[in-house]
Amino acid sequence: FTLWGTDNIKTYGESLAQVLALVGARPVPDSLGRVNRVELIPLEELGRPRIDVVCNCSGVFRDLFINQMNLLDRAIKMAAEADEPIEQNYVRKHALEQAEEFNISLREASTRVFSNAAGSYS
Repeated sequence: FTLWGTDNIKTYGESLAQVLALVGARPVPDSLGRVNRVELIPLEELGRPRIDVVCNCSGVFRDLFINQMNLLDRAIKMAAEADEPIEQNYVRKHALEQAEEFNISLREASTRVFSNAAGSYS
């Protein structure tokens, strides 16, 4: 996915919802309706495997939606760390493979949300 700032504004976060849906996570609103956390949808409820995604965020998206980037990162890391069969969780499967291949932690291997450096828009 390429996440664009203006598209996210125009569609009220449709691309964020698509990423969360593929990973099998949902936003959890607080008592005021603000989303500050996410939770994994149980596999039984999800009814399909969790899909591995990679997100490249534009500079405008990075600057305007840093909290949403953090929520996506948290959802993907939660999926990678979930104690689930790898044939039902491709996020975990691929992160485990990358952790072994590159001799890094599972948490580091599950990084899937990227952007360019602060102040860069090219």
